[in-house]
Amino acid sequence: MKTASKLLIASTTSVLLATAAASSGSGAVQTVTTKAHPGHSAHSVTPSNPQAKKFVKGVSVPEITEHQVALQQIASLNNDTREVFSNGYQESLDYVVSTLRAAGYQPEVDQFNFPFWEETQPPVLNMVAPTPKTYVPGDAEDNDLPTADFITMANSPTVELTNAPVFPVGGIVDPPTGGSASGCAAGDYAGVSGKVALVQRGTCSFVAKWGLAQAAGATGVIIYNEGNTPARQNPLFVDNQPDVPATIAAVITSYTLGNELLQAYKLGQNPTVDFKVYGDFTDRFLPQVIAETRGGDPNHVVVVGAHLDSVPAGPGINDDGSGTATLLAQAEEVAQGHYKLRNKIRFMWFGAEENGLVGSSYYAHNLSQSEVDKIDVMLDYDMLASANYIRGVYDGDGNAAPGNPTGPEGSGKVEQVFDDWFSAQGLESTRRAFDGRSDYVGFTERGIPSGGIFAGAEGVKTAEEAAIYGGAAGSWFDPCYHQLCDNLITVLTGVPALDADGLAPGGTEAEKRAAQRAMAGGAIKSLTELSAAASYAVYYFAASKDPFSAKVHKARKAARAAKAGRSGPDYKWRGHGNPVRR
Repeated sequence: MKTASKLLIASTTSVLLATAAASSGSGAVQTVTTKAHPGHSAHSVTPSNPQAKKFVKGVSVPEITEHQVALQQIASLNNDTREVFSNGYQESLDYVVSTLRAAGYQPEVDQFNFPFWEETQPPVLNMVAPTPKTYVPGDAEDNDLPTADFITMANSPTVELTNAPVFPVGGIVDPPTGGSASGCAAGDYAGVSGKVALVQRGTCSFVAKWGLAQAAGATGVIIYNEGNTPARQNPLFVDNQPDVPATIAAVITSYTLGNELLQAYKLGQNPTVDFKVYGDFTDRFLPQVIAETRGGDPNHVVVVGAHLDSVPAGPGINDDGSGTATLLAQAEEVAQGHYKLRNKIRFMWFGAEENGLVGSSYYAHNLSQSEVDKIDVMLDYDMLASANYIRGVYDGDGNAAPGNPTGPEGSGKVEQVFDDWFSAQGLESTRRAFDGRSDYVGFTERGIPSGGIFAGAEGVKTAEEAAIYGGAAGSWFDPCYHQLCDNLITVLTGVPALDADGLAPGGTEAEKRAAQRAMAGGAIKSLTELSAAASYAVYYFAASKDPFSAKVHKARKAARAAKAGRSGPDYKWRGHGNPVRR
């Protein structure tokens, strides 16, 4: 990038930072999170360490936004997207590779498999008894339209059932009133073995119902729209991955179709169907980028990850251009050679996160156990520049709220490191559950201590959070999440477009404009605070000698012994980029 561009970015960012600092001094409440932590070891780094502070300062916001400018330019030249199947993604990858080479790295373009699912012929769903009837199949183009009666769920295998009995599972609300929990509990499937499960749409995800039906021995699953409102009548196309590979087919039907089968069953007519789906997978390999530091102990690797792809709807300059750019700036700063780092850093830019964590999961689950053992920690940086942000820290030890999942032993330590940084700055942070929606998942499933920070996506900011962080209560943390307005303008100004989905949803124009004013400058403020914590954690784990306790090493050794002779678990394609539909 030309020097003039750098100066323009630096100047713009400085103004915005000054504005954000002024606003934070007038009304934004900032308190220190206090949490009992074990003491640092003699070989650990602290936030006051001069080299740590130098590294954090060296990864500056103007340098980060310089890379975001480049990503926006790429998206603007490619229909405003950098999604994984677009030229925008390939050009983003080329930009990362060329930037790394210019800094002295030897980046590797790694290939991951993203199997492509398609229907090889139209599906069949016909009532055989009590009254023969042929239903109209549809596809993704018929999503939520009355043009079809049913649509196959993506990732269904080829299955042919003839004259198969239909069995309504527990929890169906008839007549429908909303809030159906049909098929959300394993107990709902008692008696379904050997039959096609009929399930009502409701409060839990389609894939959860699919998985429970399969586990209970169902031969197929028909999920029908709930029927309680005009908006819940038509068949849907859903492209979410089941948690385990599907062996039974699933379709989503109109309320009318499902209710017809339900009423026949309730009248004792024992409905049966011909149910045939023809799904096929084809291997398809796509690229992602890995770059390691030249120095550092190769037996103690710090993995630092962000995802390079956006959703089709927008350029993704926050999600996850902010993480992508921050990693590039960190890699450039490390390459200056001013730091004595004990451990090797492996920077990774993953692909197809928005399609369900595909690249990161493929990478993590194809590591040998000996390679897994060399990874000390995985740090995940996904969305650091949300306009209506929070300082979210993943709850590694799972003790922030009842029901929060616990990360692998050592993840609590990762949480502590972020907490130490924020506390040292006099800033409060908010714990976020390991919800399975970002690229750390493949690594936690391999037992690697993991963690990260997160400025927020489509979650709604509460009044309590607005009192701590500023911004607008009632709006999404990132009002432009997965939209065209997740662009450079929103990041640099912190002002989402007036028509952004997450800007005061359901409010008047005046309320939306008030929300805009409340979060103005917030995205750069978010990037400033969260990128600093991200850089501190990279330095901490790269510079510290053996930062984990003997308890962590013992737990990992026990996990290795338990897995001896077994292959790694099947990866689960989930993603914050592809929220599971209900």
